Amino acid sequence: MDGDGDCTDEQSVVNVVQGAALYVLVIIITFIRRMQARRKSIRRGPSEEKKRQERSRIEHIERIYNGFSDSCVNYIRMRSGAFVKLVSIMRNNMLLKDSRNISVEEQLIKTLNILGHKSKNRIVRSHFIRSGKTVSRYFNKVLQAIICLRGRYMRQAINDTPQEIVNNQLYYPYFKDCIGMIDETHVDAMLPINLVARFRGRKGVTQNVLAACTPDKLFTYILAGWEGSANDFRILQDALSRPQPHGLKVYDGKYYLCDAGYPTMPGFISPYCGVRYHLKEHSGKTPKNRRELFNLRYSSLRSKIESVFGTLKNRFKILCAKPHYPFPTQVDIVLACTILHNFIATVDPSDELLSESEIDEDIDGEVTNENDNNLVDFTQTQTQREQTESRNEWKTLSDNIAWAMWVDYCDKYNHGVSTET
Repeated sequence: MDGDGDCTDEQSVVNVVQGAALYVLVIIITFIRRMQARRKSIRRGPSEEKKRQERSRIEHIERIYNGFSDSCVNYIRMRSGAFVKLVSIMRNNMLLKDSRNISVEEQLIKTLNILGHKSKNRIVRSHFIRSGKTVSRYFNKVLQAIICLRGRYMRQAINDTPQEIVNNQLYYPYFKDCIGMIDETHVDAMLPINLVARFRGRKGVTQNVLAACTPDKLFTYILAGWEGSANDFRILQDALSRPQPHGLKVYDGKYYLCDAGYPTMPGFISPYCGVRYHLKEHSGKTPKNRRELFNLRYSSLRSKIESVFGTLKNRFKILCAKPHYPFPTQVDIVLACTILHNFIATVDPSDELLSESEIDEDIDGEVTNENDNNLVDFTQTQTQREQTESRNEWKTLSDNIAWAMWVDYCDKYNHGVSTET
């Protein structure tokens, strides 16, 4: 009995070993055949189908470059000169690389077309004869590469008076301490059903984006990702409470112009409430007092940020759609679009979608603001009394600006009579 059992065990072991050996042999033979097929493929070169697809892609890119005079602008929302510059920056800084099958140019063109026209994955896939997975992978890769340019093309406002204010007698010297404007804009968002209620505000389901810009219509700060239902002042407080360089920089004695949704407080001046403010409300009417004059010129200067929002959404239609991407990607899309706006305004200031032609081009290198030691620290807590006192000080400053503006206006247009109605 024991002998028969030992024989059975030995036979089982032999069978297992033979099976394993056969399995390994099959794997080796399969591997060899695949290697032989691959060598034959390499020797023979790509198939006719692959060659046809590659020719189609090359012809498609060629039409974008050399089709109609506006083909490049229409397809990727920037002119060819700016695009070539962007490709060069990506390659030289190793932010994007040519893969075995996809060039940097193709990677950028696909992404810019999606951003500019809210193109669906399946549309881009058919244009370039790529798989949907490939299109999606390179879209995210290019987004991150663009965001890496933030330090170069989106710098926070410097502690100096912008030339657009210095060179305009309507603004200077009254707004000599203004370093920019802040405002919020809403961008459509697509979210899981359990988060929709949090993001639903008066403009639908959106993300609320806080932005700061200078009078030359360059973004200097972006904070995206907040719920569309969030209060604007709450978002500003978040931006001020973040440690540098992630927080909004406010310099001692300098300020941003903001709308009536924000209070006048250290570093921020808002218009007079209950007084005509919007430019269209002043159409054909002369100011009757210092408050109306202040709001008129204030609105004229602050309209720059409303204009830049319009330009941004006109160029990148994806910001006016509900993108079918994970929410973190939707936040990255907003940031990438604002960086591209600054890039185009810098390297191609005569771009037809920009309303101003003179943009400072000296923005290529990363530099640190020299006066960062004058930053206001908003992380320090204040008592209610201290907050009230500081806000009253800035309201007095606003009143002084309005009065100086009114006196000069009356001297020029009203024979020096400064009576208010």
